Amino acid sequence: MKLNRLVINGALSFALLVVSVSAFSNADDKAKLASLKSAISTLEKQLDKRDNEKNSLLAELKKAEIAAAQANQNIRQLNIKIDQLGNNISGLGRQQTKLKSSIKKQNAMVSEQLAAAYKMGNQEPIKLLLNQEDPQQLARLLKYYSYILEARNEKISNYIADVDRLSALQMKSIEQKRLLDSAKTELEKDQQTLLASTKRRQATVKQLNVSLQNDKTKLSKLQKERSELEELLQNVRSVAKKIALKSPPGGKSFASQKGLMSWPLKGRIAHAFGSQRSGSLRWDGWLIGADSGESVAAVHDGQVIFSNYMRGFGLLIIVNHGDGYMTLYAHNQELLKNTGDWVLSNEPIARAGDTGGLEKPALYFEIRKQGQPADPKAWLGTR
Repeated sequence: MKLNRLVINGALSFALLVVSVSAFSNADDKAKLASLKSAISTLEKQLDKRDNEKNSLLAELKKAEIAAAQANQNIRQLNIKIDQLGNNISGLGRQQTKLKSSIKKQNAMVSEQLAAAYKMGNQEPIKLLLNQEDPQQLARLLKYYSYILEARNEKISNYIADVDRLSALQMKSIEQKRLLDSAKTELEKDQQTLLASTKRRQATVKQLNVSLQNDKTKLSKLQKERSELEELLQNVRSVAKKIALKSPPGGKSFASQKGLMSWPLKGRIAHAFGSQRSGSLRWDGWLIGADSGESVAAVHDGQVIFSNYMRGFGLLIIVNHGDGYMTLYAHNQELLKNTGDWVLSNEPIARAGDTGGLEKPALYFEIRKQGQPADPKAWLGTR
C-alpha cells in the first residue's frame, strides 16, 4: 500500500512539475488550461488504477453508478431534444396551416388570371394596337397593360412560391418527425439501461451494507475514504497553486462573501459539521437531503478543478475559488461541468443523487480554507 502511494505521489509530483514548467513558459490561458486538464487527468488515472485494485463490490458499485449517470445524462438531453423537436413540428404545422389558407385564397384569382392569359394568348398587345387610332391613347393603354401584366405575373409568382414553401415545410416536418421517433426509441433504450444499472446498484449496495455491519469495518472504510479525499485535495491544491488562471471579471473574493453565500440546494441538513459520524470520525461538512436529480449550484464564482467519480463520494465536483478556498459537492447523480470550466455563483454544476453508496439522495458539501475543513454555517446565508 505504501509503495503504491509512493508511486502515485511520485507520478503526480512529476506531472505537476511538467505542468508548472509548461504553464509558466506560456502565458496563454488555453495552454494553461490544457496543462491543468493534463495534470488532473494523470491524477484521475491513478485513482482509477487504485480503485481497480480494491474490493470487487466497490468496483461493481462504481461501474453501475457511472453507467446510471451516463444514462441519466442521455435521458435528460434526449428529453430536451424531444421537446425541441415537438416545438419545431408544432411551429411547422402552424406555418403550413397559414400557407394552405393563403394558397386557398389565391386559387380562384390565379385560375382567373391564367384563364384570361390563355384566351388572349400572345396576341394581346397586337389587338390593342389594331383597335386604337390615337397614338397617345395607345401609349397609355400599353403602359396600363404592362402594369396589369406585371401584377398578374407577381401574383402567379407569389402563388408558385407559396406552393413551393408549403412543399418544403411538409418535407421538413417529415424529417423532424423521423428525428423525433428516433429520439424516442433512443430514450426508451436509455431508460432500460438506467433501470438495469439501478437494479445492479441496489443489489451491490445491499451486499456492501451487509459487509459493513461491523462498526470497526465501517469505521475503517470511512477512514480510508477520508484519507484518499485528503490526498486528492492535497494534490488538487498543488495544481491550483502552480497554475494561476485569470479569475472571472468583476468577481468578488470568496472571503468577502462570508455569511452571504447561497446554499448549493435547499434541503434539510441531515448531518451537520462536526457531528459524530462513526467512532471518533466527525463530519467535515454538511450532508444535505435532496430530491433525486435536484439542481446543485456553485456557492461562489470559481473554476472546476476536479469533476469525476471518487470512491466513497461518488460523482464529485471540486471548485477552486482562489486564495486557498475550495468547495466540494459529492454524491451527485450527474455532473454538468468539466475540469477547467469557469462557474458563477448560483450556476448549476450538478444534479443531486446517491452515488458513492448512499441509500437515499443527498448532497455532501464541504468548504475548505487552506486545505482545512470550515463550517458551512459561518459561510452560507440564511435561507
